[in-house]
Amino acid sequence: MALPIAPGTYGIDTYHSQLGFSVRHLDISVIRGMFERYSGALCVGDDLSGTVVAIEAEMASINSGHRGRDEQMFGGDWFDVVNYPQMSFRSTSIVEAPGGFAMTGDLTIKGITRAVTLHTIYNGSAIFPMDESMHFGFEASGVISRSAFGVSYAVPLVSDEVRLTLDAQFILAAAEA
Repeated sequence: MALPIAPGTYGIDTYHSQLGFSVRHLDISVIRGMFERYSGALCVGDDLSGTVVAIEAEMASINSGHRGRDEQMFGGDWFDVVNYPQMSFRSTSIVEAPGGFAMTGDLTIKGITRAVTLHTIYNGSAIFPMDESMHFGFEASGVISRSAFGVSYAVPLVSDEVRLTLDAQFILAAAEA
């Protein structure tokens, strides 16, 4: 199966997208955050086997709504952003799955790479009226273990389970437009 998108390279429209996460705190509430600086591309092939998604996020751009908490996450107990400034994901397989697609890929955090699978939904396309460009929308979500990536703060205040979410619009890269 192919996506209903012409083969080519599409850049993420960060102005109309969001890369986020959530964790449970004390197992009684949910803390949500997002990355303010990230980039990405959707390289559509002739079919799903030739299609690749790649996303990179600056770890120092985390915004959880509390600056003190964010600064703590930048340190060595958490993400060690001085030594590991980027988080990256690159898909290795996209296949049809119930309700959408299963996108499996390599996620790298703190220099540790693990395979993760994200449930992905294609939301369709629309013409952006400001410049007449075609936008393609997707949602992707999955759950990872933060300790599997070396993010194992000693006090068990925050769940090991982290939910990742990407709500994205992609547009044809300028070089191909």
